[in-house]
Amino acid sequence: MEPFKIQHLRQFVSAVDSGSFLAAARATFRSQGAVSAAMDDLERQVGAPLFEPGKRALPTPLGQSLLPLFRELLAVHDRVRLEANELAQARQGSVALAVMPSLADEWLPDILDRYARQWPQVRLRAVDIPSQAVRQMVLSGEVDIGIAGLLADDPRLNFRPLVHDEFGIICPASHRLADLPQPVDWEALQGERLIGNATFEALRHPGIPPWVTDPNMVVTNRASLIASVRSGLGVTILPILARPAARYELAFVRLHQPVIARTVGLVTRPGQSLSPAGQSMYGLLVELMGALARERGGKVVDSFGTQEKKLNKQRKSDS
Repeated sequence: MEPFKIQHLRQFVSAVDSGSFLAAARATFRSQGAVSAAMDDLERQVGAPLFEPGKRALPTPLGQSLLPLFRELLAVHDRVRLEANELAQARQGSVALAVMPSLADEWLPDILDRYARQWPQVRLRAVDIPSQAVRQMVLSGEVDIGIAGLLADDPRLNFRPLVHDEFGIICPASHRLADLPQPVDWEALQGERLIGNATFEALRHPGIPPWVTDPNMVVTNRASLIASVRSGLGVTILPILARPAARYELAFVRLHQPVIARTVGLVTRPGQSLSPAGQSMYGLLVELMGALARERGGKVVDSFGTQEKKLNKQRKSDS
């Protein structure tokens, strides 16, 4: 069966509503002759006359019966077309994110606020989980985009590096380590009560004393970790992007010999495009993660990997 042409249906409804083929032509930006030809074609498809003979667009009883059906078909078409456009322009849809906890506490709310204000109709979902779990959620399709540290290449995923995130000591501003000239050697931690955390998985380097990666105390919850350091229970080691906000009155002391850094970036599934809403979120994440790195003193990865080469060179000289 030959499908109806939407333009023909629109001209039919306009002609009946106005009682004039000329008015229908003007409303649909066609000539009167083109509208008349379209109505002839529509009558051919229906198999019976839709208008009474004469100059005015007076519908036949069949035309009157088909009018509400044609209106319904046009309404569905226009709604689908509008929603398709809304989805294509990222004004509707959904985006799911998985973010490692060290960034989720202070940085993620700003991301969600910025995105929700720009695309208020898009549904958002965000979870904070360790980097390894972030990658698994992206791989399984539970989330569209992950923000994680790169521990090892995974050919099943796309990883776009954005920031080299150097590790340092987190201690109270009044602590002796905060008064030392920066950066300090890892041996400066000797004798300190060290509190481990979820980011310690990245501290695997032959130049680091083995007791650093095997602390007697481990606190994986970020809020509890910060509270423990503030109370004087001990000091911890975090990447610079994960350093607590200034209101906590904690110092960040850079470490070297060797410099240890994780590479933080965006994780997506290869061979699968993001939706327009997801692409908008992806672009915003690239922009704001770069801004966060510059604000906190992290090192933004350029498009040619120049920063990574510099970092590798620095590591060799420190070793």
